[in-house]
Amino acid sequence: MPELRRPRFPRLAQLSLRDRLVAVLVVLALAALAVTGATAVALLRGELISKVDDQIVASERAFVGGPQDAPDTSPAPRGLPTSTFGIVIFDAGFTRLLGRQVGTSAPDLDEVTPRAIEQHDGRPFTVDADGGSGRWRVVAVRVTDNHGLGDGTLVIGQSLAGVQDTVTRMAVLLVVVGLSVLVLVGLLGWLVVRQALRPLRRVEDVAGAIAAGDLTQRVPEHPTSTEVGRLSAALNEMLAQIERAFAAREASEERMRRFVADASHELRTPLAAVRGYAELYRQGAVSSPDDVASAMRRIEDEATRMGGLVDDLLMLARLDEQRPGRRSPVDLTVVAADVVQDARALDTSRTVSLVGRGAPVQPTVVLGDEAHLRQVVTNLVANALRHTPPGTPIELAVGPDAGYGVLEVRDHGQGIEPEQVHQVFERFFRADASRQRASGGSGLGLAIVAAIVAAHHGQVGVSQTPGGGATFAVRVPVVPDPETATPPRFTGGSQAVSRVRPS
Repeated sequence: MPELRRPRFPRLAQLSLRDRLVAVLVVLALAALAVTGATAVALLRGELISKVDDQIVASERAFVGGPQDAPDTSPAPRGLPTSTFGIVIFDAGFTRLLGRQVGTSAPDLDEVTPRAIEQHDGRPFTVDADGGSGRWRVVAVRVTDNHGLGDGTLVIGQSLAGVQDTVTRMAVLLVVVGLSVLVLVGLLGWLVVRQALRPLRRVEDVAGAIAAGDLTQRVPEHPTSTEVGRLSAALNEMLAQIERAFAAREASEERMRRFVADASHELRTPLAAVRGYAELYRQGAVSSPDDVASAMRRIEDEATRMGGLVDDLLMLARLDEQRPGRRSPVDLTVVAADVVQDARALDTSRTVSLVGRGAPVQPTVVLGDEAHLRQVVTNLVANALRHTPPGTPIELAVGPDAGYGVLEVRDHGQGIEPEQVHQVFERFFRADASRQRASGGSGLGLAIVAAIVAAHHGQVGVSQTPGGGATFAVRVPVVPDPETATPPRFTGGSQAVSRVRPS
């Protein structure tokens, strides 16, 4: 058995689905806010530095284009703001401070080297503050003194302390707002996820009820356009199938228990008779030749009836297995004609006739097992012979009807009570509970009929015969292509089929 993979994050796997979804939502929101905040801070810092660059470049250009021999007491040369630091470093080794120094901070001029000036070529760059506290943005260009002071380097700079303060305040504001947003997202996410997972909690409740044995529970329906709706529909269909399967199993078990009980009861009677006659013979109670012959005959009769009952039970067991049997074209008219001939031979006092259903007798070819279909007709006729008074006429009607071959066995006896119509095809059912088994049969004949017809995908039913009596009707699908059917074979000849004995 393959080992289950251990979760990568055991603690996270122990959380509920709701908590995990909320945690993922908060983490995603945190990541989005962090990226957004970092981008905003970077853009703000870049924009502020760009403005500082514009200011110092404008001051540098204004100074280079203005008078450079102003006295030291001048507040500032033309174009140089008082908040901007400016100095000229002459090649001769002395300096000239331009304007006023903002506070006590100043750029570290040691970083303004000839290489740095050449590398940036008049573009602003960043240097540390003198003393290492803060940063400055400076621009350095070479200038020529036309008043005898010599060439030098002009350095114009502006502190980035204001930029840093603005950026810091912006970052703090974004952190505060981001934390507030995270709290709000967490609360709203918890509520939304809780509402969204409510159908799953209902599914959990239904599963618990089903586990407790209540198979009638169903998940509430939702639109099939949603995942929950499709899940609910699939679960309800599965539950319906499970309920049907359990119901079928219970019904099958109930039928099996009833069948075993009835079979045991039916077999007990002939076995008791056989044992009783055997004990009488062993005890000497049956001594005369006539008594012995009678006892042996009774034992043989009971054994024969018990053998027939076992044969019927075995046939029902085979039919219950629903094994596919051999199928070939069978003419119901031929089968009915043969059974009519047999019935006339068994009981010469009855009028047993074969007629057509609303038309003259004609071939009615169906697809099925001929031996089984013959047993269907034989059992129905035998049932009519057994349960009608002597001399009662019996009719067999055969004909096609809407894709089915129909065979009806009509008798004119006492008929069947309406409340017994749905029970006549049950195993071991007898319309008259007081009827003796010797005359009432085993109670399996009609059950075998129903099983055989069901195996042929047909239908069987019973109704009242007009004028009194019962009519058993069997419907079996006809051959799909009549051209493939074999020609009908009449075993009794046309006269035997159409002949009607006078009453």
